Amino acid sequence: MKFAMKRVKLSKFGMVFYNNILCTFFLFPASVFLGQFSLFVNSPALHNYDYFSKNIFAGFIGFFLNFASLNCVSQTGPTTYAIIGSLNKIPTSLIGWFIFDTVITSQTWFFICVSMTGGFIYSYAKIKESGKSVRKSSVAGS
Repeated sequence: MKFAMKRVKLSKFGMVFYNNILCTFFLFPASVFLGQFSLFVNSPALHNYDYFSKNIFAGFIGFFLNFASLNCVSQTGPTTYAIIGSLNKIPTSLIGWFIFDTVITSQTWFFICVSMTGGFIYSYAKIKESGKSVRKSSVAGS
């Protein structure tokens, strides 16, 4: 990410904009092939002000979520972003269970535990890695 921003000279806004434009070239043919585009065109319930305004709002929010994601990747790194992305499933599933009164199966609990374990292992490895770099810099400085 940092390399691309320096080499291509794109701002974060430009990266988000071009990312969304490039997605269109992949998603539109898939929607046509799977019949979703014709379903959209032929559904009169989807051609009203309410649907249009909610869709514009969702696109607006999605654009800024994409902007926030790219900002997080550029500030921390792709590995950290991926781990945080996997760990956010834990509170999301628990909040969904609480708000929507859904059943959490044993399989769901297993995957929550796997996600937590992965996050803990990653955190432990990062702490060990930063401890080694601090020791190396203190040895080099003396």
